[in-house]
Amino acid sequence: MDKSLATTIEEIKLQEQNAEIKLKENRDLESTIASLNKNIREIVIQIEKSEKEQRELTKRINKLRSQQELDKIRRDALLAQIEASRKELEELRRKSDEGITTVWNIRSSLCNAVQMASDNYDVMALLMKPKSVVTLPKAKILPVKEESEFDRKLKEVTQRKQNAVKDRDRLLNEPETGHEFVRSCFRRHNARTFSSRNVEVNENEPIKFSTSGAAAKKTIRPIKNIKIDMPWYQPYCVIGSVTIFLLYFCILREENDVDLEFNKSLYERIQGLEKTQLLLSYKHNKEHGKSVLEIERRLKEIEEEEKMKEANTVE
Repeated sequence: MDKSLATTIEEIKLQEQNAEIKLKENRDLESTIASLNKNIREIVIQIEKSEKEQRELTKRINKLRSQQELDKIRRDALLAQIEASRKELEELRRKSDEGITTVWNIRSSLCNAVQMASDNYDVMALLMKPKSVVTLPKAKILPVKEESEFDRKLKEVTQRKQNAVKDRDRLLNEPETGHEFVRSCFRRHNARTFSSRNVEVNENEPIKFSTSGAAAKKTIRPIKNIKIDMPWYQPYCVIGSVTIFLLYFCILREENDVDLEFNKSLYERIQGLEKTQLLLSYKHNKEHGKSVLEIERRLKEIEEEEKMKEANTVE
């Protein structure tokens, strides 16, 4: 009896030990399962974060690609514009070379014509007035007026010949200044126009306004005041009405929706413009070694605002 009781007690103790061992194993298993679940949750959270970061990076990459495509299009447009400008410049250069060549040809032909004329003809002999034989009384002498007029014309002819010789020598000695030929032609033309009005022109001095043809022009008559038939109180009524309108519109009137629209910035009107601008500034500062803390802080704020908007739209 005692043996059977002792065996039952031992069996009960063994059962209790086995139960304790199983309980301990269950507790260890539950703790391992809980730790595994915790690790799994952390891994899932990390996976979600990595997926979000991957999506954001994908968006940024797409934006950078679009920006790169825009830059390529702009570069191609600029290259095409530069090529068109280069062609236009070459065309203008060709035309200028042709014009310079034409001017030089005309100049050389004119110089040759002047030289041939001066060599073949005696200008003084052609312009001199021949003397006529006049029978006068012995006591009388030829008038001094005739001799002085002849001397004056002779001096003018001599001066013109000297000027022509000087111009010819200057054109032959200075072949590289072709634009001086055109200027001398204009000066000679102006000298002829003013010489018809008995005005002496010096090429090395400016032309006076008082002796030029512009001084003889008449001025425009002033516009006369036109009398308007209106009542005497009309200006006061108009001024009062405008004043009342400005007081109401600028001071007394309350702001409406249209006025509030003027207070909005450009970033509030165009969605995504500020973020794009910040990304470009971030890239620029990174390339040039500048601080990007403010840009990153603002980007985080914009992302939080976008998440809140998405949550509100989902709800």
